[in-house]
Amino acid sequence: MQLALPCSGNHEKGRPCCPEDRKRDTELLIRTNEPYDHRMGRLLTVFGCLLWLVLASPTLIESDAYRYAAAMLMLIGFYFFWRMPVRPRMDWLAWLCVGWGLFVLGRFAFIYEATPGHDVGASDWLFAFPLFFPALGFAFSLYERHSERLIAAFFSAALVLLAVTTGYVRIFNGETVRPLIMNNQIHGAVACGLLITWAAFWLLHYLTTPSANRAFARFSYVVAPLVIALCLIAVYGAKSKGVWLALSVTLPVVAAVALGYFRHAKAAFVLVTLFVLLCGGLYAVRHNLSATAGPTIAATVSMVGQIASGGAVDSAVSGTIDADNTPISMDERLQLWSNGLQVFSSAPVFGWGNEWLERWHQTRYANVQYTLLHNGYLEILVRFGLFGAIVMSVILAGLIASVWRAWRANLIPRAAFHAYAVSLFFFALTILTNSNNRLAIGESLALGSAAFACALRVRLKPVAYRGASESSSAIESSQDANAITMAPSKP
Repeated sequence: MQLALPCSGNHEKGRPCCPEDRKRDTELLIRTNEPYDHRMGRLLTVFGCLLWLVLASPTLIESDAYRYAAAMLMLIGFYFFWRMPVRPRMDWLAWLCVGWGLFVLGRFAFIYEATPGHDVGASDWLFAFPLFFPALGFAFSLYERHSERLIAAFFSAALVLLAVTTGYVRIFNGETVRPLIMNNQIHGAVACGLLITWAAFWLLHYLTTPSANRAFARFSYVVAPLVIALCLIAVYGAKSKGVWLALSVTLPVVAAVALGYFRHAKAAFVLVTLFVLLCGGLYAVRHNLSATAGPTIAATVSMVGQIASGGAVDSAVSGTIDADNTPISMDERLQLWSNGLQVFSSAPVFGWGNEWLERWHQTRYANVQYTLLHNGYLEILVRFGLFGAIVMSVILAGLIASVWRAWRANLIPRAAFHAYAVSLFFFALTILTNSNNRLAIGESLALGSAAFACALRVRLKPVAYRGASESSSAIESSQDANAITMAPSKP
């Protein structure tokens, strides 16, 4: 990890730490990659690791505990950051995250004071979370060396909860179940979809990395297939059509990426076998699938057919809403999306901020019982317009690019990048039909994935001396040293 240690004190007693001492200590750190958290002590190290597990816990247990864990991790990060004689510089992406967060909070406060009813919107402050990304990234860098253990512990908890909380007998009797400990079955299905992608690449990493820790490898050989199998059953039992659709697109992507991990003949045999087993399972439950998704598919085909034949979009949507054979869940979503587009179209550039709910009451289907738009992209557009969508897209692209660069620089294994990118792709598909980015699972995913990417950005760039003007060739070559001393070999 590219951080600097306090001065080693290898100078005359009573003489202040000089730039040469700091330079020597930093060069030692770069050569050995000695972790900065060696000064934490065992108790703080264990406590911090538990906090990271709590931050990831909304994927297993839906609660707000992750927010408190994130706050405590940032406090730990700030404490060690201010004690460092050599600190990482904030780059353009960190400043953009902070600037966007301050903009969201400032605009929220202005609208609150300026509107007669002191409008607060609906969880609008959550979109200021990028403000915390850089601080969490530094906190993650302090615990990065424990990642392998944390991942194993996380999947252990996932396997136990999947086995204990999911009613498999009820699933095979055709009933709808709520996987894991979630507020409803859709949230549980989204969580299981994320677990499937993560477990697949966790397993692929150990199957294709001979130098990996064999104890963790053997553990993944047992746990990962069980997690994937139980999650597939749970997703089927949750009967979330949006997650079914997202997985139907994501699983072929996982399979295509997995082809690059093996020799083609071996990979083809494994993938064909898995495909046959999956098709066999789908055929066995085809009647249940048809009963659950059939009416929605029929209504969607009818609506798209009207539009394709030259009909107006508005009339096709309103006709589908008014039709008696449109499923309730689809009917309500169409009303919500129609309202959301109406609000967005009245302020397309900057949106309405926390004033959007007042505009909601003037929409065509204002009597619909929800204000959760069931579309994560509309949630952004009604509040911040195209401007907000562009800024958040740039932040997301920067984070993904950072992880990709870290993989190409041999700082992380390729499976880590693939797990990162494919899970975000899956989540992006799920928010087409549900506002998962406003749920605990989405907020936790945003904080955790951004922290991982920001920590890697620290390792991808040289650090800067605080209050020192001299140049350091050792720091300028730190990326090369990192690649030699700590990176796993890239297949």
